[in-house]
Amino acid sequence: ATYSITPYGKMVLGLSASLEVTFKHKQYFLAHDVSRLPKQFVNRISELSAAVLKMGMVESTVESSKLIGAAERFMWGVSPEPLPQPFEAMSEQIPKGVEYRLLSPQPPIKLRNLENRMMCDPPVIFVVTEKEAVVCFRFVDGRVDYAGFFGDDPAFLNWAKDLFLYYWNRESEPIK
Repeated sequence: ATYSITPYGKMVLGLSASLEVTFKHKQYFLAHDVSRLPKQFVNRISELSAAVLKMGMVESTVESSKLIGAAERFMWGVSPEPLPQPFEAMSEQIPKGVEYRLLSPQPPIKLRNLENRMMCDPPVIFVVTEKEAVVCFRFVDGRVDYAGFFGDDPAFLNWAKDLFLYYWNRESEPIK
């Protein structure tokens, strides 16, 4: 006898990937809020399955800095804090040919090598490059947490890129 999975069974298996991610990281998701993300990204949470959860703030900060420094084509980020001063000096440190885009709560400013837009109180803090991404969700009470998911898996990178572009195109204020 030959057995095969029904279309219903295939659907259930496809949906179970999101449950696996949330179950695997239950303690993290009990303390962090993903409900403020657009529903289509919550529905795609299974795309974080190959990412590694790093809970240490120092480890996360060091890894994020390396990720930003290794960008060759682009670096897109969402920051909960204003850009550090002085802006022009920071802009000049960006390697030529690398597209830097940043969403932050600070009003947009014109810089030579950095495109930024305003986004107040982002529900998620993250950086994505052509190679890697890091995604950090806020605590349930709204506080920022720099512990998060790191990875270079194509599905995870696409999820992070799509989320950034969603906010960049719909939720931010460009320079006028």
